[in-house]
Amino acid sequence: MPELFSDEWFDQLEGALDALGRTGVPPNMPEAGLALGQIVTELTDADSPTGVGRPEIRYTIVLKPDRSLSLVRSSIEPADVVLVEDWPTAEAIVSGSPPLADLLAAGRIKLRGSARALIAAGELLAKIAPLLVSRKLVPQRKCGESGIFLL
Repeated sequence: MPELFSDEWFDQLEGALDALGRTGVPPNMPEAGLALGQIVTELTDADSPTGVGRPEIRYTIVLKPDRSLSLVRSSIEPADVVLVEDWPTAEAIVSGSPPLADLLAAGRIKLRGSARALIAAGELLAKIAPLLVSRKLVPQRKCGESGIFLL
């Protein structure tokens, strides 16, 4: 299984989004499309997929007007709404526990941009969430010299 936010993890997410775009985008999504960004902050060298600390990870999932889905790596430029959280919260999002709504309610996720876009994206998020917590995308994380644990 790929390490969280590694190139392999993003490759698998991109493939899963492509498949979802061909088969299961909710019909009542905005006609103009929608872009959901994510920023993960407070990375350490141990958290970084490359082993070299980066200030943050950015990416955007884009629902295009033609109903296809794509991934924009290293940027939130096209995002209508952006979720901002620290590394432990990002791990919780990908593991599916606690639920995203609980993390938002607890203030562990900050929102930038249009809250209406987030509400409009509810059905799409419900379709994307299982992709993030699927066995294919649930990452392994290095745990110092003690080996590896699964989220």
